[in-house]
Amino acid sequence: MNNSTTFTKEHTYITKGILVLMMLMHHIFTSNLVEQYSINITMTNQSLFLYVCTFFKICISGFAFLTAFGITHSFNNLSSSSPNDYLKLVCRRLIGLISNIFIIYVLAILYKRFVIKESIRELYDCGNGFNIIYMSIDSLGLAQYFDTPTINVTWWYLTYAILLIVAMPYIYMAYKKFRYLLLPAGCLLSLIILQNTVMFSTLLPSVLLGVAFAYEGWFEKIHNFTSNIYIKLLRICTEVIGLIISYHVYRAVSLTYSYIFAFLIPLLVFELICYIPILNNTLKFIGKHATNIFLTHTFIYFYFYTDFIFSFTKDWLILLVLTVICLLVSICIEILKKASGYNLLIQKIHIFLKIK
Repeated sequence: MNNSTTFTKEHTYITKGILVLMMLMHHIFTSNLVEQYSINITMTNQSLFLYVCTFFKICISGFAFLTAFGITHSFNNLSSSSPNDYLKLVCRRLIGLISNIFIIYVLAILYKRFVIKESIRELYDCGNGFNIIYMSIDSLGLAQYFDTPTINVTWWYLTYAILLIVAMPYIYMAYKKFRYLLLPAGCLLSLIILQNTVMFSTLLPSVLLGVAFAYEGWFEKIHNFTSNIYIKLLRICTEVIGLIISYHVYRAVSLTYSYIFAFLIPLLVFELICYIPILNNTLKFIGKHATNIFLTHTFIYFYFYTDFIFSFTKDWLILLVLTVICLLVSICIEILKKASGYNLLIQKIHIFLKIK
């Protein structure tokens, strides 16, 4: 990767690659699964390994940060600040996300019904018979919002992601008006109503930091603060220590209090990881498929092929196999979307709604 003085889409992909791997480890290396499948843990201290994998749920906050950062960056680049321009950008984001959800939902339904031979009718029957409305809600990623049945338990985050995209124009305009005052106010509000479950308020500090980093150019200001190599090394060490502190905050208080430290992950990418050959390109490749991996990985390791995935016994091998399978599935999905004309259809929807 070429040296860059600005936080680019490539840095975002590398960060997403890290967050995806954290997500996979958080999901597959739970104490129940490790015990049930007698997984061979590479680390000597198994308890520490399990605690770290639980801590990796911080990836949720990382994704929220990147979403806020990316949308803010797009808002900054608009030719005007009219509500109509904000609306167009939000619609473009929503259509992009929901189109991904919908195609994978349809494929999952077909696979579940005709390959796995499992009933779809029973899934969407809540005692009052099969309900196609539940299917429609689920296909849009809104099952968590309406508290209706879902084909994939980890898709709860989609409801949050959609809500965040819709709320971003208001958060952005609030930040433009109040600037630095909004950061402590947002964080204090979150601390007051913070719970152990993930809700909009628990991730609000990360969202506000994402807005601030994009609006103020903090990645660039921090990175270019000095050319002294020793001070830069000290800063990188401080960032690593910050992540270690966030782990201990999780152990001492609550995981949700660690979410505010998630900005350190993209900062380390910008300061260090993007310069490491092979690793940066590998993470970037994984990051480009982050959305598809999120949408499909639970089907693979939890719903359809649990015994196969965990048959590899060793922790690193299980992670490698699952990551490779997810990437292959994602590549196939992208080929299918292009060959079937699905991508062209989405483009026509953008043109029809005049939001291209």
